[in-house]
Amino acid sequence: MRNFLSILFIVGFTAFYITGCERSMTKPMVASITATEPPTADDPEAFTVALVQTAIDRYKAEGREAAIAYYNSPASIDGQWYVFIADENDLFVAHPAAPSFVGGDMKNIPGLDGLLIGVDIAMAPETGHWTEYLWSNPDTNKLELKRTWSIRYDGYLFSSGYYQAWHPDPATLLTVSKEDPKAFTRAFVLAAIARYQLEGREATIAYYNDPASIDGQWYIFISDENDIVVVHPTVPDLLGTDIKEIVSHGFPSGAEVAKATGTGRWTEYLSPHPETGQTAQKRTWSIRHDGYLFGSGYYEPIAEDAVPVVEGTTVPAVN
Repeated sequence: MRNFLSILFIVGFTAFYITGCERSMTKPMVASITATEPPTADDPEAFTVALVQTAIDRYKAEGREAAIAYYNSPASIDGQWYVFIADENDLFVAHPAAPSFVGGDMKNIPGLDGLLIGVDIAMAPETGHWTEYLWSNPDTNKLELKRTWSIRYDGYLFSSGYYQAWHPDPATLLTVSKEDPKAFTRAFVLAAIARYQLEGREATIAYYNDPASIDGQWYIFISDENDIVVVHPTVPDLLGTDIKEIVSHGFPSGAEVAKATGTGRWTEYLSPHPETGQTAQKRTWSIRHDGYLFGSGYYEPIAEDAVPVVEGTTVPAVN
């Protein structure tokens, strides 16, 4: 009998001990089963992915037309975040930040490096992917690294992205061969912007006004927010001049160069070659960054009857 009671006591104590453990473990388990907090802008990557998923959920719940109407509205923009949508043929159907894109082919959107960034974005599968590229942040007017998340759903492409500060080592950008002068020119200009980001305005101006910064036919010129030339190592007399007043062989080259935006612009005109002194056709790439205009170019031999050309512009013959 005594042994039987002992067994009952042991079993009862064990049951109480286990039950007590279950209660003490149940509380944190239940507390952990709560709705996940939505990501905030403090985690821009997660926030971007969630924003795109919200657009897809809106498409599912409200239909194509309602979703497109909503994401074409400026009211859908949240700071640097907005959703753009392309159809099965990669044609934009919604873009609240750039309405002029609507109807255009996403694959034709060029990047600053000469690559068609729209092609990479349009390749997004149903599982989604990231595309990284340099782009001008409209809030800062500076070139920054943009990371865009894109995903296919029901044939449509849903995308959004965010900006990260860009502070590269200028030397890492000059790995492009001069055998590709167009690519080297872009890299040369981007390296100048990287130096501006790294060392600041005054140090950059001093560096590029020094003739030692000239690399063969390549040199950097810079004008400020008012288009006043602050850097020109080959023609120092131009310092303090409004770049828009510069004329090359009767052609308003400075005015055309100054039309550059944060996505860059190529301009072609006649100019004396700094190494030979002979007139040659120059191709200049200029781009805006932080209000400043950064540019450089390269020269090509031309025929005597050649006409300077600005991309997309008809120019009269030079006398």
